Amino acid sequence: MEEPLLGSEPPRKQEISSSGSPVSHALHRADNSIGAVDRYHKAAAFVDLAEDDVGLPEEVLEKPNYESALHWYFIDMRLGFIWSLNLAALIILNFFELPLWCEGSSSQPCGSTQDYYLGELPYLTRAESFYYEVVTWVIIVVHTFSPITYLGSSFFWKSRVNLLKVALMILLGADIIVYGLYVFSSGSIIDLSFRFAPYLRVMFLIVDIRTLRECVKTVVAIARVLDIVVLFLLFLMFSSVLAFVLFEDTEQGKAYFSTYGLTLYRMFVLFTTSNNPDVWLPAYKAFRSSCLFFILYILFGVYFITNLILAVVYDSFKEQLVALIKDRRSKRKRILDAAFNILDVEKRGFLDIVQIGSLFKALNKYRTLPKIEEENFEAIFYVLDDSGDFKINLGEFQDLCENISLKFPKMPEPSWFERFPGCYNSNLSTKLKEFVKSKTFEYLIFAMLLLNLVAVVIETTLDLENNSGQELWQDIEFVFGWVYVVEMLLKIYAVGFFTYWRDGLNKFDFCITCIIVIGETLTFALPNTVPIISNEEWIRYLLIARLLRLIRLLLHVQRYRVIISTFLKLIPRLTPYLGMIFCLMCIYCSIGVQLFGGLVSNYNETLEATDLYENDYLVHNFNDFPTGMVTLFNLLVMGNWQVWLESYVTLTGTWWTSIYFLSFYAFAILFLLNLVIAFVLEAFFAEMELSSSSVDMGESHSLELGRQKDLLEKARRARNENVQMVRQISRFSVISLQVSDCMKILQNRRGVLAMCSLGFLFLKLPVAKALLFLGSVSLEVESLMVTVPRALSELLVVNYGLVQEH
Repeated sequence: MEEPLLGSEPPRKQEISSSGSPVSHALHRADNSIGAVDRYHKAAAFVDLAEDDVGLPEEVLEKPNYESALHWYFIDMRLGFIWSLNLAALIILNFFELPLWCEGSSSQPCGSTQDYYLGELPYLTRAESFYYEVVTWVIIVVHTFSPITYLGSSFFWKSRVNLLKVALMILLGADIIVYGLYVFSSGSIIDLSFRFAPYLRVMFLIVDIRTLRECVKTVVAIARVLDIVVLFLLFLMFSSVLAFVLFEDTEQGKAYFSTYGLTLYRMFVLFTTSNNPDVWLPAYKAFRSSCLFFILYILFGVYFITNLILAVVYDSFKEQLVALIKDRRSKRKRILDAAFNILDVEKRGFLDIVQIGSLFKALNKYRTLPKIEEENFEAIFYVLDDSGDFKINLGEFQDLCENISLKFPKMPEPSWFERFPGCYNSNLSTKLKEFVKSKTFEYLIFAMLLLNLVAVVIETTLDLENNSGQELWQDIEFVFGWVYVVEMLLKIYAVGFFTYWRDGLNKFDFCITCIIVIGETLTFALPNTVPIISNEEWIRYLLIARLLRLIRLLLHVQRYRVIISTFLKLIPRLTPYLGMIFCLMCIYCSIGVQLFGGLVSNYNETLEATDLYENDYLVHNFNDFPTGMVTLFNLLVMGNWQVWLESYVTLTGTWWTSIYFLSFYAFAILFLLNLVIAFVLEAFFAEMELSSSSVDMGESHSLELGRQKDLLEKARRARNENVQMVRQISRFSVISLQVSDCMKILQNRRGVLAMCSLGFLFLKLPVAKALLFLGSVSLEVESLMVTVPRALSELLVVNYGLVQEH
């Protein structure tokens, strides 16, 4: 058993018996000094602010009544789920809101679904939408002004974000009032054909979510891309002039380049390759050499201009990212300095173990910070303690935000089979466990998975052909199911059930294996009794799901491992940029519904003259919001996007309609999608750099996992060394006290008893101290031996920081 550190007194031999490491016990102690609770809550608030720049501002925390602000801040955090749910409800309303162009009956307000090619989502009535929107707006009002409770009115109105929220809230409220007059007057007071609410909802979402605001700032800050856009426009205009002049009075010119405006449009579509090679087929039929013009145009435009735009966006994005990180680090350093000074009340220049443990407990109350499990207190402390002196100085404290989010692998728990050591630790059992943990066993399972894949494919093929040979392969699949059971049991035997269950892949294997085996057993035992059981299709699907374990094969390839790791880390970080594209699509969809709603219908005689009708794209329209979002997605992936542009130009009768589609291409595809690609490239390069560093260090696992294991090993070694130090110092302290007692006995001239005591101690003390004892019997030696245990105890207490004063 490991032994604890000292309490308030020097260690006695009989007191050194407890479980858990000394540092662990110290970390779980509470600082009971005066004002400690307030200090730790205040310091935790500073750390929360330093983590992601979200929390109580420094100016508020420095006020005398910050405890009240902290109380209201915690209440606002607990209501965060309601605020987020309300924002989601606000955006969802767009999908169920009745379009303004719909003026039909209550049963079919937008007409027949088949005639207008509408979506399948139900519509709210106008009254229901009004009440729905009023409720969400009231919650927005409470959410907008709730920060006043902990920021104060003066600080609240200084924030530009809060001012923008209030302005959007007022505009949205005014729009709701106008809409209410329209709804309840049945259009007699006001005829409403346009609303600002759909756009205000999206704008409020962007302003309220910090990550989306930062994305908007990044987009606005990337101004260098405008130079490349100007270059692209000049290239497009010059190429269009050449095409208009070269193919004048030809079949090509008559068909596609009849006017300069039409030539400009056709060449722009060719730049996106959506009309290639249709647009230059007449010229190619007449003159084969004419293809050189179009080939050079596509090569220069697609492979140079487009990639140049991507390169400029990537470079500008990287500069903005570096500037953002630099600014955050500078601000984080300043805030963490303030948090350190709050805790270091005695100005010692370091924080002890008890202070760090109390801070960890206070940090767990903050939503924006990763929850620190108490079993990881010790590991995180060793990560911070770079110097190894069991003190966290200011430089080490600066790494707190990075280290509190570390996930440490847990120590393996003892297996239940260890209750039978004679059998479990035998040579045969040890060899079996080593084999199960070896790569050979893993490769053997991979081979079985591949064979299982072949069996599933053959059995499915025979099933589709109604071949009688299917039964044989069903029996083979049944055998594979029990092979997986044996694999599962062997792993549980080798590492123990709780250690086995910690792995998410093992949980997946366990559940699927149990379901497969139970289902197959019931199928073979009761083949025609229960219809659900006799249907073997669902078992085959489970077997196919189990073959997903083949992904583990890819993890053995370094590059694939980097790709998978990048993908997993990319998903949460990429969400704000994808959210920006979603918000842009919502805005354009609302514009499309209000401008083009109801044009695509069987009652519109112009529809048959459009490419939408010819290509059977009528279901992709802007008659309602859900259908419009699907249509914009098609435009986003550049799938024949000119079909919608030309068709809606025909339906509206004006070329001004093309501005809607061209602007969406410019913002969504040329800019935002390139921004997403730039983010993916930067994340992939960073991950590749980390993986290459891991390879250079000779790590077979990922850098993060290897670092965590090293930290745990360091923690265990340091803990063992500290325990041994405590034992040696404690033993010497106890013996020194006995020597001091013997000196007093000598002074009292109890010779026989003193000689016996000295003889007994002579066997315990090292040789050097025994010679010192035999050579000195003066009062100076007695004073020295009395001082030694006190000095050692004080040194031990100072090193571990367990007390504030001696």
